[in-house]
Amino acid sequence: MMANLFQTDWTAITPLIAATTWVVLTARVSMVLFVIAVGLAFLRVVLGPTFPDRVVALDLVATLLVGLIAVSAIETGDAIFLRVAMVAALFNFIGTIGFCWYLQRGPEK
Repeated sequence: MMANLFQTDWTAITPLIAATTWVVLTARVSMVLFVIAVGLAFLRVVLGPTFPDRVVALDLVATLLVGLIAVSAIETGDAIFLRVAMVAALFNFIGTIGFCWYLQRGPEK
């Protein structure tokens, strides 16, 4: 009984959302908006006057990239992209905690 569970043909599973024209159109428009937002956030990383501004902008870039990966998962119907997005979000969270810890401690003197 348990062996049948592991021998399931996972390629036969239907996509996450049926690829209708509205889903494809919405996914492409949101991808374009995500790319524009990532570009503006990178501009903030470069031009940020202080280090905390750059940290927040870098966190925003990572969060937008997670959203971009999630939208591509919806567009392609491939669930593996959602796992990639979860791992990227985890690294984003750990990096944000590390930067906050550094900012709270301050640089070594």
